[in-house]
Amino acid sequence: MKIKEIREVPRYLRQRVLMPIARFELISSLDEELLSVALNDVVLLDPEDTMEEVKDRAAQIARFREKGLLTVRYDMRIADGDLFAMYENSNLFNELWVLAQQGRGKDGFLFDDAQVRMGLIVLTAKGRGLFGVPPLGAIPF
Repeated sequence: MKIKEIREVPRYLRQRVLMPIARFELISSLDEELLSVALNDVVLLDPEDTMEEVKDRAAQIARFREKGLLTVRYDMRIADGDLFAMYENSNLFNELWVLAQQGRGKDGFLFDDAQVRMGLIVLTAKGRGLFGVPPLGAIPF
């Protein structure tokens, strides 16, 4: 693992402690329990980010997770409407949504809509120690 590569996410987390992340999901209007993850661990820096950029970031996050440095939580919600709008209006999500809409009403297509599920990246105790990030709730003086 390259030192440069491992410093990207913690640099963000040092300043904010938590980092937003998203998952693009395909859903069905016919069965609300039917869900498929189309693109996992999406971190956008710009709404025009490419699939390659997003997949590279997701791979970096997966490496951190494997090393026990962070967890990704989709059960924690963020309240930033502007951030949610950036993901929902991104080129990648728009492509997914269009594909889902094309299948709407056609035989054999289960997923006819798409949604963004926001979550958070949280450093583990091991990750906080390695990168010198204060624990959640700590107030730096």
